[in-house]
Amino acid sequence: MKSNRRSAALALLFAAAATRLPAAEAPSWRIARGEVRVVCPLTVGGSFEARTSSLGGTLELGTVNPATLTGQVSVELKGLDTGIGLRNEHMRDHYLEIGKGPGFDTAVLSDIQLGDVTADTFQGRTRFTGTLLLHGTKKPVRGQAEIRRDGGSARVEAAFPVVLADFGIEKPRYLGVGVRDEVQVKVSLTGAPATGSAPAR
Repeated sequence: MKSNRRSAALALLFAAAATRLPAAEAPSWRIARGEVRVVCPLTVGGSFEARTSSLGGTLELGTVNPATLTGQVSVELKGLDTGIGLRNEHMRDHYLEIGKGPGFDTAVLSDIQLGDVTADTFQGRTRFTGTLLLHGTKKPVRGQAEIRRDGGSARVEAAFPVVLADFGIEKPRYLGVGVRDEVQVKVSLTGAPATGSAPAR
């Protein structure tokens, strides 16, 4: 009986101590640098690109479902550059309507779900889904990504299609040449450990 009581007491002590231990923090990354390229196919063949390095945000690996990333990636659309000044003005002011303010001047990718990475390494090629806020409209998107870990940092290369009509964006035309309705968004970014985040696995 004494042995049973002693075992029960020890179990209670361990349980009490465990409840006082701090919960392990999920790894999180602050976007340190990156680039977004929007590949715009033309109706007459060929294409042009709009580029910007004006992106930021913080992402955190979910503690319950490791395939979930909380946080967001935001892109300031006023920084998009096609290499032609007049085309930039038309894109920003007429088609993206960035002058309307919040929801129009920034594109935001959030609610990111990863499909094929492992919880142990959190790297490799994977499918993903997310929610894109663009032109004042939120729509689901899906694409492919490759994630590489280097110590506490993470490098991400991702691509996904965007159908302009889904976001209420008129098909762009420049000097009589139109852009097809579907464009390809390509994102390259490096995430540095956010302050207070757990070390990489």
